[in-house]
Amino acid sequence: MKIAGIIAEYNPFHRGHAYHIRRTREITGCDYVVVCMDGHFTQRGTPACMSKWMRAKMALACGADAVVELPALYAVRTADVFARSGVDILGRLGVDVLSFGSESDDMDLLARLAELREDEPGEVSERIRRNLDAGMSHARARGLAVGEYLGVDPELLNRPNLILATEYIRAIHSDHPRMQPVAVPRIGGYHDDALGEFASASAIRAAYARGEGEAALACLPDEARPFAAFDSMHPMDDLLMYKLRGMSLEEISALPDVREGLDSRLYRLCRETGTAGQLLEALKCKRYTHARLSRLLAHAMLDMTQALVDAHPRPEYARVIAMREEAGPLMKVLAQRSEIPVAASPQPIREHPCFQLECRATDLWALLHDEPAQRLPGLEFTTKFPKVGSADCQ
Repeated sequence: MKIAGIIAEYNPFHRGHAYHIRRTREITGCDYVVVCMDGHFTQRGTPACMSKWMRAKMALACGADAVVELPALYAVRTADVFARSGVDILGRLGVDVLSFGSESDDMDLLARLAELREDEPGEVSERIRRNLDAGMSHARARGLAVGEYLGVDPELLNRPNLILATEYIRAIHSDHPRMQPVAVPRIGGYHDDALGEFASASAIRAAYARGEGEAALACLPDEARPFAAFDSMHPMDDLLMYKLRGMSLEEISALPDVREGLDSRLYRLCRETGTAGQLLEALKCKRYTHARLSRLLAHAMLDMTQALVDAHPRPEYARVIAMREEAGPLMKVLAQRSEIPVAASPQPIREHPCFQLECRATDLWALLHDEPAQRLPGLEFTTKFPKVGSADCQ
């Protein structure tokens, strides 16, 4: 049995994602596709636009066979941790192939980029230093330096999916070398604003935020639309500012990846600004991108600490959150191959610190919901395990 894996956010699931699953099957000839997907908070630290169970059902309707969760402890992190942890879950489940979307399917280029991330030549380091001294952000400074070193367009190197593709290959080479990487050229731009057949996730979310709900839903695959409904969410701003102002400097210092005086700046500035947007603008600088700061604020909201990160450096279980009714043989094989416990219900993992963090993330996400009936706690335990059958996809 050949199993292909995909690491994704699906925020929301759109036609480009359906295309990726379809092409993965065509290119690899796999028997099954397993998706490793984040939960209710994304890699950038923002709440997902739909519940994880809804997004998982959309993926199943469009060709995936099972969805396992990338826990928040690893999902709401930097690109390298997000990628390495997703590869680790799939690799330890015994997945044979990792398929990912990328702005380039040049595997030689991606392998060279991964090597540079692992062992950076002095020439590249010196170019990065000069670019930083010239006032560039670190991402731009590195992209320009590596682009010049390899003779590649620097703009290409800063594309989000290519960055993730590089990190996937880096993780495969170091941790799961038997896994085969496969790049599928993506259709459409990551942050294109236009709606259309292959609208980006950010364009679809923006359309919904503008009140264009019907137009946003029209961008989703026909098979997935019956399972789709955008969740009307309140902003997290007021809860966030209240949380931050109640934290001591020591508690802020204990958040993951806080260094270089960022703790004292956050402690001071959350008391000198009135909104989360103002706080992010005040914190932002060349050293700290908007995405990194957004993740930091999410860490504070979720009570995620560096001590928790250090205690659990890699995923310790694989939680299945949805599957196709016809995927019974797949689940048996995963259970046989897996090097870590596989859970299809919360009961076996309910005492695990990573799952308890997941419960906090889901309860916070629920509290942001506009509908009182959707704001109840304990969704991790009360939500029925989603299954999608062939009849549901017709």
